[in-house]
Parts: sequence; structure tokens; C-alpha cells
Amino acid sequence: MEVKINDNLVPDIGYLIFRKCTPTWEIAENEITFYDITYVIEGRGVYTINGVPHEVKKGDLLCIPTGSIRKAHCIVDDLMHLYSCNFKLFDMNGRNASLPLPLLSHIGIKSDLIGLFRELSDAWVRKETGYLIKTRGLLLVIIHRLIELILLNKDPVSTDYRVKKVISYISENYASEITVKDLADMVGLNAVYFGALFKKETGMLVHQYLAQTRINHAQDMLQNGECNVSEAAERCGYKDLSHFRKQFKMIKGYSPSHFIKKQPE
Repeated sequence: MEVKINDNLVPDIGYLIFRKCTPTWEIAENEITFYDITYVIEGRGVYTINGVPHEVKKGDLLCIPTGSIRKAHCIVDDLMHLYSCNFKLFDMNGRNASLPLPLLSHIGIKSDLIGLFRELSDAWVRKETGYLIKTRGLLLVIIHRLIELILLNKDPVSTDYRVKKVISYISENYASEITVKDLADMVGLNAVYFGALFKKETGMLVHQYLAQTRINHAQDMLQNGECNVSEAAERCGYKDLSHFRKQFKMIKGYSPSHFIKKQPE
């Protein structure tokens, strides 16, 4: 089942910290008016949310929704190190928005995610000119990364380097004639093995990925008014206009002319 993600999120950060907990550290019980995202990178602790205790450990991610009653304490013989960010979340119209993340997830230790939190924390502490733009942007990148890991079960950072090379090639040469054998030869693999590896890493067959890339570019061209349907098809590597229309409808659920009703095809 496809996961629907709200792309129109605007965070307003109120508190951010990298904390090395002491034996006496605790959060007193209170009702929060913000989201609390906490990433545990060392140790263990107990967070009680709405009366339910949750033991957290290294590699756990908490996403505590606004309106929750929260309290927490350390496990003294295994003190926590953690990043914590408290923020309110709005949509582009200024209305309250929500995150689709579960309360507690085990995502493991991700060096790139720690790097993002570290950069976010540093920018927040320095508070140099423009820091609010930078910290909001970094938090959105973190949220996107968490959605990939937790909801989409994707971890692009660990993608096989040969598949990454092919994806990069496709993104720059999508309008060219491309075969599975061409791509397999590029990374020195048998075509059948490469096709299976690509499917394993991306969840899509090579021709499906290529088609989706082409159609996404075509949609952008049509939406921006750059060209009509036949021109978009040609620019995206389609010689058969009928095939382009069918593939566009299959992938997007509507015809390409949906975007240019006032323009000739």
C-alpha cells in the first residue's frame, strides 16, 4: 500500500539539544504542546507517554505527538546520549500539521542521520544570521530521512554502489535509448543478475524505474508550459506518442493532456 506523505510541512523549532544524561536526569510529567523527536545514540532510558512506559535504547527513535503527557528518566547503569528536538508543525497555510511517524521505532545507528542532527544542533547553538532558515531546512531533511527509514523501508545511503551509479546515469540520460544490458555492462555485471540486484535495491524493475523517471520529467515539462504533449514525449525519449500516452496514464492515473487543455497536442 502506498504511503501518502504531506510535502507541505513547515517546522517551528522551540528547543534543540544534544544531551549526555546524568544519573539524576529526568523530564517531569507534563503535557507537551509540540512534537518531540528524540534519537537515542547511546544507553537506555524510560519514557512514559500517556501513562504507558516505553524503554528506549541505542538506535531508537521517539516521535512524541503534540498533546501527549510525557515524562522520562535514565537507567542509571546505562546512561543515554541523545539528540532531542521540540517543534511545532504547520502546513503551508499556517494550519497545524501532523507527522505520520509511529511513537517508537528502532532505526539503528545511522551515521548520516547523526551527522544531520549534529549540524542542526551546531546551527541552532551558533544562531548566526539566517540560522532559522538553515535549522528548519535541516529538520525537514531529518524528517524526510526518518520517513524513508520508517515508513518507506528505504535506506538510500546503503544502496549498492553499482545501482547508485546506474541511477545517476539514468537521471542524466533518461531521454537516450537505454537497455538493461547497456546498464549492466556499465557496471560490469550480467544483465540478469543486474536486473535482480536493481529490483532488490529499488523495489522496481529497471524498465519501470526508467519509465517513471521519464514520465516525471514529462509531467514537469507539461506543468511548466514548456511544450505540448508530443514535444514532451520526444524530449523524454519516446518515439511512439501512443505508447507515451498509455505509459503516462498508467503511471500518473491521468492523461498528459490534463496539464495543457488550452494547448494543441
